Amino acid sequence: MIKNVTKNNHINYESITAVIVSSILWRLGYNAVRYFLPRKNPEYCCRIISFIHGLVIAFIGINQCFLIDNPFNHPEWRTSYIQSFLMVTSLGYFIHDLMWCLKHQRDDKLMIAHHIYSVCALFRMLFKGYSGAQATCALGSMEITNPFLQARWFIRSEGMYPSVLFSSVETTFMVVFVLVRIVLGTYYMVIIFKQPRNEWDFIFLSFTIYVMSWIFFISIAKYALKKYVSKKIPIIDPGNKRT
Repeated sequence: MIKNVTKNNHINYESITAVIVSSILWRLGYNAVRYFLPRKNPEYCCRIISFIHGLVIAFIGINQCFLIDNPFNHPEWRTSYIQSFLMVTSLGYFIHDLMWCLKHQRDDKLMIAHHIYSVCALFRMLFKGYSGAQATCALGSMEITNPFLQARWFIRSEGMYPSVLFSSVETTFMVVFVLVRIVLGTYYMVIIFKQPRNEWDFIFLSFTIYVMSWIFFISIAKYALKKYVSKKIPIIDPGNKRT
């Protein structure tokens, strides 16, 4: 775990150095976006990075759900090279984004808690050495909602609100969030609780993010009811939160 290069000359992603490098690269990416888009505010640039992270992690992570068997039935599987890469990439992003939120004084306590949790959970799973298939499958599934959320914010930021495009993207985000985080999340939580070989830390981390998903869902549901049922747009817009 201490060495930065494995014996087959591949980078060892299960190292503190890899985490630090990942965080620095995400920061450099953010700085590059700010350089090429000088007229955009810091949040706009930060959301571009969030959009990129969501696409990359969702694409690679969801692929880990379709291995030779359901990864949630095999907590003993050793973490693969690609799974370590995925976790260290996402861990670096969340460290960068957490620092950005603190620097720009984002007062959303739930989002700060979500980022702190993500850093701790990914750090634990990365250095655990196994159960990486479960962690990356869950990570990819949850991040699939993020690009839709960011696209919604960009559309609104560019003045295309209200519009059919905005409503379509917003509705897609809500539907995908419910299907993935609530329906599929509940299904996987049942499997996790029934699987006797899962260790307590993995169960605790899984249940914590599941509870957070329900908290976000309640906020989204209130927004949807007020906007689409009561025809009143609420003051607090859950789309401002980068879940």
